[in-house]
Amino acid sequence: MRKRTNQPVTLNDVAADAGVSPSTVSLYIRKPEKVSLKMGKKIQNSIDTKGYVHNKIASQFTGSQSSTIALIVPSISNAVISDILQEIDEQVSKSGLQLKIASHDHNLQKEEEQLRSMLEWSPAVVIIAGCDHTSKTMAMLENTSVPVIQMLELGGDRKTQVGFDHHKAGYEVARYLHDSGCKKIAFFTTRLEDDLRAKKRCDSYALALQELGLNHQPIIIDIPYSRNIYDDAKKYLSMVLANEKGIDGIIATSDAIGIGLLMEANRQGIAIPERLSIIGFGDFPISASLGPVSLSSVNLNNEHLAKELAKAALSYCLDSDFEGGVVDTKYSIVPRQSTKLVF
Repeated sequence: MRKRTNQPVTLNDVAADAGVSPSTVSLYIRKPEKVSLKMGKKIQNSIDTKGYVHNKIASQFTGSQSSTIALIVPSISNAVISDILQEIDEQVSKSGLQLKIASHDHNLQKEEEQLRSMLEWSPAVVIIAGCDHTSKTMAMLENTSVPVIQMLELGGDRKTQVGFDHHKAGYEVARYLHDSGCKKIAFFTTRLEDDLRAKKRCDSYALALQELGLNHQPIIIDIPYSRNIYDDAKKYLSMVLANEKGIDGIIATSDAIGIGLLMEANRQGIAIPERLSIIGFGDFPISASLGPVSLSSVNLNNEHLAKELAKAALSYCLDSDFEGGVVDTKYSIVPRQSTKLVF
């Protein structure tokens, strides 16, 4: 296992910051009801500020370290993420390591709790999605001695990142539809304020409208979340087309939404792509096989991304000299029948 070079925040550090004894901090962690409310607040504030995480393994076996790789993602139901998780597991299991996976459903408070729980068991590596987190999560990530890998997104100042630029992806998809002849482009999404990477793509879609000279305000359709996004997307298409005359291009923030829109457009006899172009995001396996019209999408190079994540994680575990780095796994627009070709 890799030797850890960073010095973790210790119980003694928390005690010194809170102005209490280490035994009092230990008592608060084990039995908070045994410590006065005032003193407990001081200790908890020091824990949160310093990003201290109680090491449950160390409290039982001095010097022990888990052989697990902790992986925290926004969703395991998303086809892209589940595909990536499967590939990572296949890679790391060959080395005798195991994945411990948590999914927070785009809830950053829940992500914070999951990270704390993971770090308490001293994993070999933590892999976490994105660069946007709560302040307490950021404190834990910055102060832990456990190597941290940022996945799915480039950005921020994390030393080791594996992913791509969502701002750039959002802009280039809008430009692709514009270059194919679309003059009024809408953006269909769900839970936009929670899905932070989709929000970045949406912001860049809005920027592209302005810079490409499209003379309309951003048309952002934020579909209320449910577990049947396919049907929900179908319901919203007719309403939007009736209220926003002239829409001839749609960017869907996932292939699930794109498939629902495409199915409804076909049902209504809307000519695709002559009357309406639709492009998804994530390039689900089924998107290429849809009939009578296949869905254009953005392929995220899932296998390459997963292998680079596994490679970085294993390097941290097995090579004490590994310093990490940033790997841009890129993406590619995949034209199919639901959009016009750009010549």
